[in-house]
Amino acid sequence: MKRRFPTAIAIAIGLIVLLSRFFPNVTLNALGYFFIDSAIIVAAFAIILGFFNIMIVHFKKIGNRQRDWPYSIILLIAMWIVLIFGLLDGGAASPTVRWIFQYIQFPIQATIASLLAFFVASAAYRAFRARNFESILMLIVGIIVLLGQTPLGASMWDQLPTIKDWILGVPSLAGARGIILGVSLGTVATGLRILLGIDRPYSE
Repeated sequence: MKRRFPTAIAIAIGLIVLLSRFFPNVTLNALGYFFIDSAIIVAAFAIILGFFNIMIVHFKKIGNRQRDWPYSIILLIAMWIVLIFGLLDGGAASPTVRWIFQYIQFPIQATIASLLAFFVASAAYRAFRARNFESILMLIVGIIVLLGQTPLGASMWDQLPTIKDWILGVPSLAGARGIILGVSLGTVATGLRILLGIDRPYSE
C-alpha cells in the first residue's frame, strides 16, 4: 500500500497534466495548470531545504576540519551575504546582488569557461590521432572546417568556406538531429515508464 498509493497519485496527476496539453477542456486545463503551479511551489521549498542542507554539510566539514574546509567558510559567508542583501534590498534585482553577480560571479564563470579551451584542445589531440580510417576522416574534416572558418583558408582556396558550410549544414546537422531525436525518444520512454509505474523515483 505504501508503494501503490504514491504510484497511483503520480500516474493520475501525470495523465491529467499530459491530457490537458492535448484537449482544450476548461476543467482539465485548470487542473493541469494547478498541478504545474503546485510543482513550482514544491520546487521552491526544495530549494529552501537544499539551502539548509548545504549549511549543515559545510558546518560539519568545518567542525571536523575536513579537507579544504576553509573553502566551506567562504561558501557560507558568500551565501549569507547574497541572501541577506537580497532579502533586505529588493530581491535578485537589488543593486548589491547585481554587483556581486556582475563583478564576482560572472568573472568566475568566465574563468572556468576559458579553461574549456584547453580541455577541448587536449580532447582534439587525442581524437585526431590518425590510428584508423575513422580517425583519419575526422582529422581531415576537422582541418577543413577549421581552415574554412578562417580568412587564411579562404585565401588558400576559395572553395574551402563552401565545403565547410556543406559539412556543417548536411552531415553534421543530420547527426545532431539524430542525437536530438534519440534524446527525445528516451525522454518519452522515461516519462511513459514513470506514468505506467514501472519506474518510481518518487517513492524511493
